[in-house]
Amino acid sequence: MKTKKLKNLVKKAKGELSWPAQEVAQESGPLRIFSDPVVRTHTIFQPTPPLKEDPDQELHYLHELGHALLCERVHPFFSSGFPLAGLDEGQVPAVSPVLYAASDWFVGHWMMEYCHDVAIAELKKEFEATAEMLEKGETPSIDKFFVAALIIAQAVKYLKAPLECSGFLNSVVKAFLAVPPEKPSLLKMENLINSLLSLGSPFQCRHVNSEGQDVLEFYRNAKE
Repeated sequence: MKTKKLKNLVKKAKGELSWPAQEVAQESGPLRIFSDPVVRTHTIFQPTPPLKEDPDQELHYLHELGHALLCERVHPFFSSGFPLAGLDEGQVPAVSPVLYAASDWFVGHWMMEYCHDVAIAELKKEFEATAEMLEKGETPSIDKFFVAALIIAQAVKYLKAPLECSGFLNSVVKAFLAVPPEKPSLLKMENLINSLLSLGSPFQCRHVNSEGQDVLEFYRNAKE
């Protein structure tokens, strides 16, 4: 995949942002975009020194821009991070993989519409790697598990791959597929998160407004 082509896609997507975007250098960590819906700005945290030209890095940048654009166009909950309530600090890591995977389901579809050939090629690579991991019988961490389920669901939807997994993984994949990523909305996002949480978490979530800011509030399921 040509880095130059990806750079052009990144430049085009960045140009579609309506809110001002400021670049800030950071000493460590991957590139990330923080979207602030209160002041309506984006902060792009760039690694320092700049990373070498790499198609994977440009794809990641494009993916982050997808979050930023959906944050502007649909709802702040589609950004890479947003306020949570109702959870202790130690409980956040248990639900974070669900939140990331749910928003990535919609950003992945944005990628399919924005740069279909690029997105399909990348999905094929990811699906092959995921299938190989499962064939080896590897037990992924909770983070990687939801990423794997997301990739399988995308492969079923966009590559017409057969749904061959079983058990809990099968249930998670079906939860993704039950929520069409076309025409994303806050309701769809909440429904997907709650469907995924219902498979193994005592929590559900709801959208609330706190001091003029949208917050995703978690509460214990009455059935638990």
